[in-house]
Amino acid sequence: MKKFKKSNFQFGTNASSQDSNRDGAMLPILAVVLIILFVAVSLGVDIARMHVTRSELRTASDAAARAGVEALGRLQSRQAAIDAAIATAAQNRVAGKSLTLLPSQIELGKSDQNADGSFSFDPDDNPINSMRVLASRDSGSADGSVNLLFGPLFGVTDFEPVQLSTAMRTDRDIALVLDVSGSMASGGRFEALSQGVNEFLNILDNSPQNETVSLTVYSTTDRKLVDMTQNTQAIRDAFAAESPGGRTAIGLGLRTGLDSVLNDVNNRPFALKSIVVMTDGRHNEGIAPDVVALDAAAAGITVHTLTFGSGANQALMQEVAALTGGDHRQADTNAELIEAFEEIARQLSVLLIE
Repeated sequence: MKKFKKSNFQFGTNASSQDSNRDGAMLPILAVVLIILFVAVSLGVDIARMHVTRSELRTASDAAARAGVEALGRLQSRQAAIDAAIATAAQNRVAGKSLTLLPSQIELGKSDQNADGSFSFDPDDNPINSMRVLASRDSGSADGSVNLLFGPLFGVTDFEPVQLSTAMRTDRDIALVLDVSGSMASGGRFEALSQGVNEFLNILDNSPQNETVSLTVYSTTDRKLVDMTQNTQAIRDAFAAESPGGRTAIGLGLRTGLDSVLNDVNNRPFALKSIVVMTDGRHNEGIAPDVVALDAAAAGITVHTLTFGSGANQALMQEVAALTGGDHRQADTNAELIEAFEEIARQLSVLLIE
């Protein structure tokens, strides 16, 4: 009996010792795991910062090139183009700083389309139709390189992204697709739309490119009023005869606009194609516009969307634009609607090629 008790006591002592040994063995493992987790989180934070910075730099560089070449065509001045690019870059933040663009980072030249559909830029050729911007956040730039948060722990102190963007002005076939549904009858909306269309066409009239424009309107159904034409007065006259009424078949209007840029009797096979869709309401008749947008995207057609007023389905029209690589604008007032048409007209004559 005593032997049994002694043996039992010794057994308990050994178990406690083994547990203690196990605990001691786990501590180094836990330490290694914690170190690995810290390294992974640190790298993740800096990698995310690098991705965001690259995206911000590309956005700023693209915007500067587009603004510069737009100013070139509008003002016919090299210096005005350079100034516009610099000012636009400064309006964009990269890694927490407004981007500083120097004149030495800007080139003006001529771009031509190659047989394979790509474009080539020559800074020494004329007539000038393009701007190239080399934006950077490296150690030699005005803003310096981008500091990493945890990189110094691993011997890497900063990040030096560089972005090249080239934009050119080019000829386009443009389908205007306009909402003439019943809701456009209130608050001077239809009059503002007429004025916006007029300003849109005025900008095209004064651009150095050759743009052709077709006109489609939609309410409960869609109607193509004018085939592709360089006679912008024909567009004005046709729209002046319209009046608002009916439901909102955005998809039907967009489908007719798509057919216009692809199959119009005056369609130009080598011109770039764009559709501008304006609405003040919510789609409630016929095929959905996002379905048509997929067809436009498959055909390589860009759709820009413009929503007007609080009743418009901004989310849907943003999706339509995003599916095709276009832009979306929201106008809350009559004045903003006119301004939005002006902005889109200036943008349509600009193409990012690099």
